[in-house]
Amino acid sequence: MKSIALSKPIQVHNNKVTVLEIQEPTFDQVEKYGIPFSYSERGDMRLDTRSALSYLPELTGIPRSSAQQLALHDVFVASMIIVVFFTGAQNLAISDDDSITLPGSGD
Repeated sequence: MKSIALSKPIQVHNNKVTVLEIQEPTFDQVEKYGIPFSYSERGDMRLDTRSALSYLPELTGIPRSSAQQLALHDVFVASMIIVVFFTGAQNLAISDDDSITLPGSGD
């Protein structure tokens, strides 16, 4: 499980939530939602947004209506964490300016 501090709180069942805990996907979830990324012919990784967004409510245990309240920055960070479960990239670098670089992806 990995946690992220939200840049903007959301409401979940009438409770203010400032941190999301993201569970590792199960085999059944991968079968249902697929792999949340692919590789281009050049070898660049491309996020499958539809797949990543489908995982979000289920892996965090929040309703879809709460997931829809997430700031876009938080959606991106959560999506990258979901990708990390698949890539094994344990050294996800989050800089002071909140930019994210996967190991081996460049600067």
